[in-house]
Amino acid sequence: MTILTATMPVTDDLNRRNFGAAAGLALASLLTACATDSDDAPAPNDATRTLSTPMGDVVVPAQPTRIVSLDAYVGLQTLDELGVPVVATGTLGGGIRTLVGETSQQLPSIGVTALGDVQLEAIAAAAPDLIVGRQPIGEPFYSELSTIAPTVLIPFTYWRDQYIDVADAVGRKDDASQSFVGLDGRIAALRADVAQAWPDGLRLSVVRVSDTSGDVRSYNTLAASSTFLYADILSGAGISPTADTAPGADPTKVNVAVSSENLPMIDADVIVYYVGAGGQADAGDDVEQSLLSSPLWSTLSAVAGGRAHRVDSAPWFDGYNLAAASAVIDDLRHILL
Repeated sequence: MTILTATMPVTDDLNRRNFGAAAGLALASLLTACATDSDDAPAPNDATRTLSTPMGDVVVPAQPTRIVSLDAYVGLQTLDELGVPVVATGTLGGGIRTLVGETSQQLPSIGVTALGDVQLEAIAAAAPDLIVGRQPIGEPFYSELSTIAPTVLIPFTYWRDQYIDVADAVGRKDDASQSFVGLDGRIAALRADVAQAWPDGLRLSVVRVSDTSGDVRSYNTLAASSTFLYADILSGAGISPTADTAPGADPTKVNVAVSSENLPMIDADVIVYYVGAGGQADAGDDVEQSLLSSPLWSTLSAVAGGRAHRVDSAPWFDGYNLAAASAVIDDLRHILL
């Protein structure tokens, strides 16, 4: 019998950011190839564009050179991947910094914006010509932000739409849209390989272990979890987590709490779990140790069969760019095939 113990995550510290050839996304070449598209063509330094946003029309620089990202999630991750100039960002907590390059990791902080700690003075000090961020973060401060620089708020919806909206704010929508072609190719290949490797179907549990919530949570797929890229990838690969089909499952809820006595609810052919998240990479260690030492944990068929795997929370929970999507696919290929 093989019983899972706490090991290093499958994801390798996201050195997969250099995923171009290996992952098949070829992002750099796509961005170069799209550079001549009319929407993304170079514009005079004083040129402007008008964007329709949840807060109304906003006139933005056609080529912003000093961008503040209100969040370190889809905002910074998209801007970093597109290689546009960012001068400050929401705090990079925990493993989130592994999702962006070294330059972005060193950016000044404008607060832990995921917790509503938006520091207007720090934003003003960065002298931005454009502010971009999620609507839930920026809306309470929109009037003040707009006096500092044109502010584009992104609806908190399907992760791909968020990525494209951020890219559109900086005049790179066509680039971003084309970038998903390679991702969809990798997802289609994963679907075909999983179908071949698991001809009778695959039961998979996606589980979050968190000290923040103090429990174990089993996650659904795209129906309720469209803001998570892992859910998009699983759905595209034809994989439905067990939380979708558990007795009493509510497809409108992102996750369901699983008490220690109900651990059999998360049993499956394969269990994928991550610890912490939300910028708190280690905020789950105590709960993880409690989970792994539980007598019921060792009785789960996935655990007994050596098919329970810890993965890195950064791409699975906090990832919003193509590098993170590639890392999730790499994890799934390593675990399932």
